[in-house]
Amino acid sequence: MKLSDLTIESIKEFISGDNDLTPRLSGSDILKIFNLIGFKDVYKYQDGGMPRSLSRNAYVLEKLYEINGSKEMVQLLQIVFDPRHFTRDTSKDIKKAVEQINSLLQQDGYRLDEFEGKYKIIGADLPDNIEVEVHFEDIEAQIVEQIRNAKFSIWVAVAWFTNKVLMREIYNKKREGVNVRLIVLDDEINTKYGFPYEKYFETKRVPKSGKYENIMHHKFCVIDLKTVVHGSYNWTTKANWNRETASVENSRELAEKYASEFISLIK
Repeated sequence: MKLSDLTIESIKEFISGDNDLTPRLSGSDILKIFNLIGFKDVYKYQDGGMPRSLSRNAYVLEKLYEINGSKEMVQLLQIVFDPRHFTRDTSKDIKKAVEQINSLLQQDGYRLDEFEGKYKIIGADLPDNIEVEVHFEDIEAQIVEQIRNAKFSIWVAVAWFTNKVLMREIYNKKREGVNVRLIVLDDEINTKYGFPYEKYFETKRVPKSGKYENIMHHKFCVIDLKTVVHGSYNWTTKANWNRETASVENSRELAEKYASEFISLIK
């Protein structure tokens, strides 16, 4: 999906919510949205907030240019115009917002159309079968479902892993012969509240690094090298009570990218 520069400049505030048509997002929420489509940026509350201390809209604009011409642009717009996204602020009218952004997208040959209660991007040059399944509620249950569907491998990279339900599920798959590998942060939370991971799985604990003690902050799982579960949701019990997001994508291409990152962390 390739948009003109003028269109990109015009739609950035639909993402941030600063145009009063879509729910307004904080800096950390903006990062969560973009991380759902493959970015890995972290909001640093004590160090300028947004990456490189950019403003919220400057960050959005930078990322829009990065994903322009790719399927990630489609995924982003379909996430932002998911009806569940509008539950953040029920005063916003999704149909009015769609009407306004369509007046811009149509200049480049695209539009958002409603199909069975969901808005999809349509346009002449879109690849087939672009599907993004985004979850804002019952995320634990969604992850359990994906784990149970695993036939060959489950590779998990999460900063913190203290969720007994998810631990039990991947242990059961290990007993079935599925290859389970785990990467977690080497810190006091996993030591005190986590599990003896190494007793059950091939495990890598990643230590803090650098002057500012940067941490491994990933939250993704690659299943059978074809499905990726990723988002803001850590595999902790506490995460079930937070406002979190998780995306489930069936994409060999995306799964291979995440698998490559997993391998680099192992090394």
